[in-house]
Amino acid sequence: MLHIQRIDPLNDILDKKFVTFVGAGGKTSLIEYLAAGAVKQGKRVALTTTTKIFVKAPYILTEKGLYDRPGMPSYLRIGRSLENGKLTAITFDEIDILGKLFDLVLIEADGSKRLPLKYPAEYEPVIPPCSESIYVIAGLDSLSGTVREKVFRWELCCGRTDIKADEAVSPDLFLRFFSRDILLKGVEERPCTIVLNKFDALASRGEALKLAGALLNATPAREVITSCMPFGIFYKTQLV
Repeated sequence: MLHIQRIDPLNDILDKKFVTFVGAGGKTSLIEYLAAGAVKQGKRVALTTTTKIFVKAPYILTEKGLYDRPGMPSYLRIGRSLENGKLTAITFDEIDILGKLFDLVLIEADGSKRLPLKYPAEYEPVIPPCSESIYVIAGLDSLSGTVREKVFRWELCCGRTDIKADEAVSPDLFLRFFSRDILLKGVEERPCTIVLNKFDALASRGEALKLAGALLNATPAREVITSCMPFGIFYKTQLV
């Protein structure tokens, strides 16, 4: 039986130190939402990456050293260096240090070029061992196009599977991406929450809830959140 309730996902991470985000279709938006909420709760929050993220102020670079600096803001983006407008990856050891300087460390551990689905390369995702909770994100707007249009690294996907580039992303194909060699790669049995973003892209909310139920039955996810992030709307679905 499915239990569905409207929630604020911030409440699920306030007792955590290291939270990691992988997948596609809304990672940065979710991180920014959670960070803003945590700061309002009095938390000191670091946003960092094991891949690359677009740079926004305030930020610091660890190539200049990582330490508690006077006047350090309560919310800070942290990368190794700047490269083409992006902060580059820091090391796992540096992430551990951030845990001593901040109350909450939010880690973007995957890239998707703003597409709603992705197929990982050999080196992706880059999940730190310290991760206490992992969020796997995908965009429901992928259901309105083809693999070529909606999947980051679609060439790799089509070269390694029987999926075709011009194949429509049907609900069944969407669910297929939540396998241990695609979106759940590296997640293994660690606490995992799947986030289906942009439920407003579907004809009805019931379509999103049907997908949430299928994922709870077919994956190790403990819960599935359907979201419309621009409006701050989140629904949690769990098996009871």
